[in-house]
Amino acid sequence: MEERLQYTVKLLREFLKFPDRTRAQGFDDEIDLDSIVEIDGSDQIRFSAIDGGTAEIIKVPTLAVVLNRVYCNSFIGMRKLDFFDKSTFISITRAVKEGDRIFYETEVTQVLEGKWKFKFPKVDSCATEMKVGRSRGDITRAVSMARRFCEWAYVENALRSGSEFILMDGTLQTAFPGESELANEVHKTAVEQGSLIAGLSKTTTIFTQEGHPISGFLDNLARKRGFSRWVARIGRSEEWTNRAVVYFVKLNEGADRGFRLDVFEDVETDRIKRLLRGLVANSRYFAFPGYPYSLIDAHTYARVGMEEALHVKDLILDMLDVEDIKRLEVVERSLSGHRILDELG
Repeated sequence: MEERLQYTVKLLREFLKFPDRTRAQGFDDEIDLDSIVEIDGSDQIRFSAIDGGTAEIIKVPTLAVVLNRVYCNSFIGMRKLDFFDKSTFISITRAVKEGDRIFYETEVTQVLEGKWKFKFPKVDSCATEMKVGRSRGDITRAVSMARRFCEWAYVENALRSGSEFILMDGTLQTAFPGESELANEVHKTAVEQGSLIAGLSKTTTIFTQEGHPISGFLDNLARKRGFSRWVARIGRSEEWTNRAVVYFVKLNEGADRGFRLDVFEDVETDRIKRLLRGLVANSRYFAFPGYPYSLIDAHTYARVGMEEALHVKDLILDMLDVEDIKRLEVVERSLSGHRILDELG
């Protein structure tokens, strides 16, 4: 046992020997010690953050009834302003056959809170962006697409706050059919109103050409420079198509990690610096230093609890006949095997 552990330790030591210069895998910028730039101040700038949450009410292989919530806020520094907008609604995503092709279509069946007017596109289950390997996309991927499109659509609501920057939870990476077109349309609208869209990710899987996590590599360089708040440009991705430039940032001297930050291309350097200084002023929450508090607030108010979804499910079941309920339970079981095993401990 000890001998095998020693082998593991040896591999870990080799893994943690970072190079002095490299590229992130799939990105075009070379990164070295000079790539780390200190963020030298903070500004009180108006931000609006967007996040979405979902909970499945009913899910079977070809149909999902989902409780959705999308939320945006407005902050200056750590101060939350009066503006916010929230929409809660029920949607149904289902598989429909047209000729020999299977499509997924999503429709909103009931708006419970706020307003919702976005119409979801119908998507081919065998579209390249939907497929997993050689298999057609399943209902789970279709539901994920609907949530992502919700968040893009809600930028229009966030722009009413008059914020200089719109901060989305996650990347600006486009991965679904029609998403690039929607993102470009949203970006154009934001620019026309004088706003800039950025996306900040809580986690990242980006790694260097040698296989080192980009977070560890960049933190090592920053420590060599003696910077407690910093930014490094990773570049544009060669692996997925959109108009974003990717950075990695550490936004608070007390933070124990940095985060991936996506910004639409062709943004002036001075505007990037202003964005970073505004993020620093918004990233001072004691429980999670370095992560924007506007996104913490958006996550909190966008979250959909399972008890909410179960309440809606109970209302639906009360309206079904006993035989319909039995049939529904049978088809739901086709997706619940793992959960039962997990509950066995």
